Amino acid sequence: MNREPYAIALSNAMTEIKKAYPDIKNSFIFTKNGTIITGDQETDEKTMNNILESFENLKEKAKAIGNLKSFNITGKNGKLTLSKIKDMHLLLATSKNADKNHIYSITHVIIPTILKTLESFAPTHLQSPSTKKLVVDTLRFFAGDSVQIDVEILRDWTKNNDPRARVKAAITGEQNTQESINQVHIETFGGNAAVCKVKEINDQKLKGKNMIRIPEKLCKTLEINKGDLVKVKPAL
Repeated sequence: MNREPYAIALSNAMTEIKKAYPDIKNSFIFTKNGTIITGDQETDEKTMNNILESFENLKEKAKAIGNLKSFNITGKNGKLTLSKIKDMHLLLATSKNADKNHIYSITHVIIPTILKTLESFAPTHLQSPSTKKLVVDTLRFFAGDSVQIDVEILRDWTKNNDPRARVKAAITGEQNTQESINQVHIETFGGNAAVCKVKEINDQKLKGKNMIRIPEKLCKTLEINKGDLVKVKPAL
């Protein structure tokens, strides 16, 4: 099982739900690819895998009727309820006479709310990409309106530019595809600021020098000169 902090938080939440609703025997969440994310702490992995295998067989058969998003099965010993929540599936194994309103609340309100909260929550170290202090180099008037920054800095920012996407990736176990940085926020130590397009530094001699190349016109607007320090971060 995925033991990321977010999966653990989900497991704890599902365990508490099980305590609050005694009719629930087992509960777990898995991805559309069949990867188990987490379950309540009393449901072992063998049980999860057995149920998941049955679900995978049913899903294959359901392709003929337009895929499977949710279902309810009532048997002699209980009931299975599967619900699609965003890119994941929640499966509940309950007693045969489980309250339908309770199941609806869990599948449509409680678990979706928990997932939404986790996606919007970002620990301090993920809250924003680090601000860089870069040395100003000037670009002539005809160089365009974009600033230039070393490619390694852009790559570092790209890895950290969307904390909520990283949290979602931690929950689902799926790859987090990041978009490139297109704009940066520049702030001078005098309090002036601007948002502008960004490109990779095209002068080989200046690469790796911790510099930002800024058009002369923008330098005048920001009241900065070549050799000054400025604070730069992605414009999210």
